[in-house]
Amino acid sequence: MYTTLADVRIEDLARFVAVFATAGAEIRSKHGSRAASIFAAEPGRVLVLIDWPSEAAFAAFRADPAVPDTMASGGTLAPPVFTALGRVAEFPA
Repeated sequence: MYTTLADVRIEDLARFVAVFATAGAEIRSKHGSRAASIFAAEPGRVLVLIDWPSEAAFAAFRADPAVPDTMASGGTLAPPVFTALGRVAEFPA
């Protein structure tokens, strides 16, 4: 699995979540995304964890020409800053 953390500046949280859950979900699914979680970091900023099957799947998502327009429709103010994360361990609650 390949996990990314996206730091995203947004106009409005409700708008971002609505597009992320619909049009964004369609594009992520097309590229094999397995799960995604949104965290509110502060007003106008969210952090998004996305699990991908591979680095290649994430690269294909980033190269998809529909992605920038979809992000813009969700009210992103700038391209997200992505960081790749290596999961070291996962524990039950």
